[in-house]
Amino acid sequence: MSDPLNIGISGLLTAQRSLTVTSNNVSNANTEGYSRQRTDISSRVPVYSAGGYLGAGSSVTNISRVYDSFLNGQVVSNTTLSNQLEVSYNYASQMDNLLADPQAGLTPALQDFFAASQGVANDPASIPARQVMLTSAESLANRFDVMSRRMNDLRDSVNIEVSNIVPEINSLAQQIASLNTAISRSPGIHNGRMPNDLMDKRDQLVLQLSQFVNVQTVEQSNFTVNVYIGNGQSLVTDTESQELSVIPNSYDSSQMDIGYANGTSTVNITSLLTGGRLGGLIDQRNDIIAPSENSLGRIAVALSDTFNKQHRLGMDLNSSLGGDFFAVGAPQVLASTNNSSTASINATITDPNLLSNSDYKLTFDGANYTLTRMSDGQGEGPIAGLPFTSADGFSIDIGAGTPAAGDSFLVRPTRGMARSLEVLITDTAKIAAAGPVRVESDLANIGSGQAALSKLSDTSGAEFTTTPGTLTPPLLVEFDAATPNQYSVYDNTLPGPPVLLSGPNVYDPATGMDVVADNGLGYGYELHIKGEPGLGDRFSVEYNAQGVSDNSNMLALAELQTKNSMLEGAASFLDAYAGIITDVGTKTHQADIANQAQQTLLRQAVNARESVSGVNLDEEAANMMRFQQAYQASAQVISTAQSMFDSLLGAVRR
Repeated sequence: MSDPLNIGISGLLTAQRSLTVTSNNVSNANTEGYSRQRTDISSRVPVYSAGGYLGAGSSVTNISRVYDSFLNGQVVSNTTLSNQLEVSYNYASQMDNLLADPQAGLTPALQDFFAASQGVANDPASIPARQVMLTSAESLANRFDVMSRRMNDLRDSVNIEVSNIVPEINSLAQQIASLNTAISRSPGIHNGRMPNDLMDKRDQLVLQLSQFVNVQTVEQSNFTVNVYIGNGQSLVTDTESQELSVIPNSYDSSQMDIGYANGTSTVNITSLLTGGRLGGLIDQRNDIIAPSENSLGRIAVALSDTFNKQHRLGMDLNSSLGGDFFAVGAPQVLASTNNSSTASINATITDPNLLSNSDYKLTFDGANYTLTRMSDGQGEGPIAGLPFTSADGFSIDIGAGTPAAGDSFLVRPTRGMARSLEVLITDTAKIAAAGPVRVESDLANIGSGQAALSKLSDTSGAEFTTTPGTLTPPLLVEFDAATPNQYSVYDNTLPGPPVLLSGPNVYDPATGMDVVADNGLGYGYELHIKGEPGLGDRFSVEYNAQGVSDNSNMLALAELQTKNSMLEGAASFLDAYAGIITDVGTKTHQADIANQAQQTLLRQAVNARESVSGVNLDEEAANMMRFQQAYQASAQVISTAQSMFDSLLGAVRR
């Protein structure tokens, strides 16, 4: 029906509804996730008349939200990455502060210990100097322990955050599923009348979910959205949600992982999850915390092994051979809870110089074993049977039972080693500062020959252990009284020394030479002579009993500070620790830069979305004036139509 009254009424209703939508926009200007709404106005179907088609006014065909799915997707993806990088920077910076602290880090403790060792080397008979060395050794072991525990605290913090995030993800998934139900049942939805506020709330929930984990959404024909995480695992399907669970790692029950229900079983999907706070936590646990703790443990193992080997080559104040100075625990080998057998595996460090900072997985297929380095996926195998020595400096063997096909084990050669480091020596007299072998030249020698111990490699042989506190046998090197540069080696046990290496043994005075060597008599030491011994000159080798002022072994111990004993001979203890600091510091700096850049990208994405979907109060004020004027004009049309109708009635009455 086309007449001024109906046209005015339609305009009045259209302006009124537009004013209502505008008022709602203004009211929700600060509502998080709200998308600006607008009225879609169209003209009514015109009425045909003899003079042509007459307009029938206007009507509101729909109330739609101003929404750009691409821009909203940009906000979601940038939110995911921003939260991941924020978590990464937070944990990396904590690890960086721990390692690089000039007071609480490992560097000052190592330096103090070797400085104390040098103090004993300067005065090997000094009890106070020895006590300082033991005290600094205890402080060093305590520093390893404290740092290891702090790293474990960071791991516990990750576990707590993971345990807190999973219920939040489940709650958000349930709310999204509920909104899917409400949206799909909304009246008029299939005619394009969308429940805008419900859809805004759903988008806001998806955005909140993206703070925790990377999500992908797919809209369905009934206007519900399916939500996927990880490697396509469904979190919300239509109006149903899937719950995640916090489960202990199948190897290490102290590590919390994420489980996904798959029928009657639960699948560990931790390695599939990326992005958001959850992805950042998993990344930091795998890429920062674990390698740093393993690297710290590797230093503890190398220090203990290298220092002990040298200390065993020395002699203490009681004229006894040196024992182990430090001790560390055994490598961790953890059986999977999915194993069908109860077999156990043992691991032993064989060469600390070859150790990596990785964990390893040992699997058994029923016939052969495979050892996989988890940091890069490189493997060793097939291994026909155990024991087996890895190229990475440790060996593995069956402890008890027999593994079954499908069994697997997690091998951690250096995890926890820093915490297990302890000092075995408590008596200052047992510090082996001296060397156990004494070399002397006969006072009657007439030549310029000089004899010295050139190498001491092993004190576990019979020459040191047959009669403790003596050399069995003591040696006498005697040059021939008639022929120059020929010598024999004798057992110097009185009264008559038997020949051990009878002549003629030829000596080269031009270069000097080892006259007692491992490839000769097979002892754990070598005697080198240089210069030109005279006819009949003699040199004796005996146990260094009462050599309390000797510092030869302590000098060798102090030199370990700068000796490249790690990383295949490429680094000292301090170099290896500096490498950890550099690696973590670099990752921290990269995370900081990436986090700042991502924050900027997120702001830009939010601004771009808000420029389209956000409420602009100035614009809404202008719209309010426009619709108010339209309302007033429509009211005037109605008033005019009423006057016309009244005039018509008045004319008829006449």
